[in-house]
Amino acid sequence: MRNYLNILLIIITLFVMSCSKNTVDSYQSDNEIDFNGSMGNKYKHLYNSLYVNIALKRDLKKEALRVFVDNITSLNDIKLYEKISKISLDLYDYKRSELIAERWLMISPDSYSAYQFAIKSSLDSSNIELAERYFRGYLETIKPIDKNDYGKLIYSLSNNKNRLNVIKFFQKYLNQNQNRILSLGFIELLYSYNMPTEVISNIDKIGSLDERNLVRLYADSLFLLHQNIRAKDILEKYLQNKASSDRQVEYELLDIYLSLDDMVSANKLIESIFDKDPGNIENIYRISRILYENKNYSLSEKYLGAIVIESDEVNLLRGLNDYELGNYAESINHYNRVNSYNIKILALTNTSSVLVKTDGIENAISYLDSQINNYSETAIKENFILKQISILNDYELYNQIIELSTKYLINDPFNPKLLYARAMAYEELEEIKLMERDLMKILKIDKKNANTLNALGYSLTIHTQRYDEAYSLIYEAHLYDPGSAAILDSLAWVEYKRGNYVNALKFAESSYARDKDKEIVLHYCQILVKNKSYNKLRTVIKIESERNIDEEVFIEKLKAMSNAIPL
Repeated sequence: MRNYLNILLIIITLFVMSCSKNTVDSYQSDNEIDFNGSMGNKYKHLYNSLYVNIALKRDLKKEALRVFVDNITSLNDIKLYEKISKISLDLYDYKRSELIAERWLMISPDSYSAYQFAIKSSLDSSNIELAERYFRGYLETIKPIDKNDYGKLIYSLSNNKNRLNVIKFFQKYLNQNQNRILSLGFIELLYSYNMPTEVISNIDKIGSLDERNLVRLYADSLFLLHQNIRAKDILEKYLQNKASSDRQVEYELLDIYLSLDDMVSANKLIESIFDKDPGNIENIYRISRILYENKNYSLSEKYLGAIVIESDEVNLLRGLNDYELGNYAESINHYNRVNSYNIKILALTNTSSVLVKTDGIENAISYLDSQINNYSETAIKENFILKQISILNDYELYNQIIELSTKYLINDPFNPKLLYARAMAYEELEEIKLMERDLMKILKIDKKNANTLNALGYSLTIHTQRYDEAYSLIYEAHLYDPGSAAILDSLAWVEYKRGNYVNALKFAESSYARDKDKEIVLHYCQILVKNKSYNKLRTVIKIESERNIDEEVFIEKLKAMSNAIPL
């Protein structure tokens, strides 16, 4: 392939040069053409740029990155730097990333983008000293003065792989330097990282809840931590002090009322919104959606019935409500009326859920097969395949998941979603070697895939005694996604298995604060027993028994935990 690219580029370059009065004595076709004299310098940039661009168009990312860095001193195309820098991070090639950052800042010393990439790549590669040097350069050169200046940098770090490095980096800087504007950006970054406890802590440091954005972030972080009454109080106080209405905050308050099952306050707020702006279709739709999300399907449908203008969004939501209410024929009728492309795909996948109820799993799978054949786009086909897997998983048909995944992996052997689905099916069947094989394939493609690292580490924890290896995998996942309740729970459990009960409790408490999943609750209770934290154990058992009053099996497990409490 490299020879093909070189031959093509030689032809192009010779054609361009044939238009010149000068002649060329010789050329070579390794990474670049070595022209004699000034003519060589003139065309070196053109050749290398063409080579890299053609490699990119042919999706030869590693080759494009290699040639770009090998010839970086002759390349000054900023757009090419933007493309190649992203590839170097996607491929975790941090050595080349450092070279790109250094050269990019040399040719474009006042560039936001160059500094963003330099800081971003240094943090992902754990080169904290280099990141600090680049950040000092950013402050001295860009001289940020407002939220927008810092916001560009903060936004560029929102998808960093090594999130824990980013958090520690800004925490260190802000502990040493008072900078309210940067603090605001950092708080928003923590929220995007799903770190509600840290959001609250940093807002408390600023010591102000007068700003609308901080009020919303604070309340929503409390909501994520299941501190709903505190969240409610903050939003109510904010709205009471507002001269005019704030629709978005009112929606968020309605969500909290419904989560608390406070229908009196919810209905009062809904009436207030309608009184202020009667007949507003957007209000009706948003309120109906919030009601649906809180499982108030009948009331959601009641308000949707007031919308006389049909839209795809309304039809989709009515279909979802009817499905939950058991009105399957009406649900499919609503889905069939959806026309716009993206929503149509969602309506089709939801139709298969209805067919499971009315016609059985096989017919639902066949229906999705027909949709796979109707669409040519790979992403759309994958969407329907994953829906098939989801249906099979709901009914614990793991052998069928393996068969289906294997069928599509023949033509796409490194599809990470299909490999993951098959691996989890193998895990359910306790085929641990096969599960590990598939998960390792994903990590060869994406070695910093936090979800896969956690899945492999947790599976090794519960199915083997390879606890130290499992801990390394899970902790690495934690570096990349420190706000994940699932990863924190895995860390808690592997530490429990290793006999490190104090550490296990620290992670279990963080996980439980974020998510009340039954497995997380049971792990937390077992770890509380080992730490002899009996008062806290009583409290958790009481809360979770009331929260899951209809879950008999789960409550029996909680009762068994309570037997460990000494009289």
